Amino acid sequence: MADRIVHALTRVRTLPVVVLALVFAAAGCGSDEGSDAPASEGGGTPIVVTTKEVPGYGTVLATASGRPLYVLSADPKNGSKCTDQCAKDWPPLTGGAPSADGDVDESLLGTFKRDDGTQQVSYNGHALYTNTGEELAGIGTKALGGTWYLVSPEGKPIKTTEAGGY
Repeated sequence: MADRIVHALTRVRTLPVVVLALVFAAAGCGSDEGSDAPASEGGGTPIVVTTKEVPGYGTVLATASGRPLYVLSADPKNGSKCTDQCAKDWPPLTGGAPSADGDVDESLLGTFKRDDGTQQVSYNGHALYTNTGEELAGIGTKALGGTWYLVSPEGKPIKTTEAGGY
């Protein structure tokens, strides 16, 4: 009988711990998912925009994990034409308030609300994107009446390489 009481008390005592663990797991607490995650992470995830050196292109904007960031020349200022399949191939950089690292000018960082309700990060008014392909795949590709470019710390699309055009 005493064993049954001890067993019952142990289960009752651990129940709150189990419930809390489930609540935290469901809320995503303790998750260390990337701070530079693409649109699928959305919401209030803090975003860090930094810089990196890319041979042939010089210093470019990048995510905290080192993925280069891109702009689409057809996008309106603080807006995006890239939705549906485009946003799957070129995930918008979304999340909470962005912060600057490296040679990034924090005063040029901003956000705007996308049609799907997520907050997309912008730099000098240009919507920022990553890509799902190889690191530099798609540079100079035409889309939606514009072209995909890497972006400089000055907030301008990089339209030529050190060797010339694309």
